[in-house]
Amino acid sequence: LFPGESEIDQLYIIQRTLGPLTPAQNQLFLRNPRFAGLKFPDMSRPETLQKKYLGKLSKRALSFLRGLLQMDPADRLTGRECLEHPYFEGLSR
Repeated sequence: LFPGESEIDQLYIIQRTLGPLTPAQNQLFLRNPRFAGLKFPDMSRPETLQKKYLGKLSKRALSFLRGLLQMDPADRLTGRECLEHPYFEGLSR
């Protein structure tokens, strides 16, 4: 979903689509010696998944993808919520 040529490039691409890192994620990034001195550009206006996949995914698929790819882990769908998501409606259990 987010191919990058390096770790920093991949993080940039993720943020370009999902928005900025959470404060906790940003602190981990800043403390990592591999990224010393690096800074991301302003990511307050991301491309968004809707724009990126408009016309390529159904509304249900896009809703499911948005639920999975929340930047803050606390906001992501749980395993139970994934299984109960309308994207899977109509599939037998």
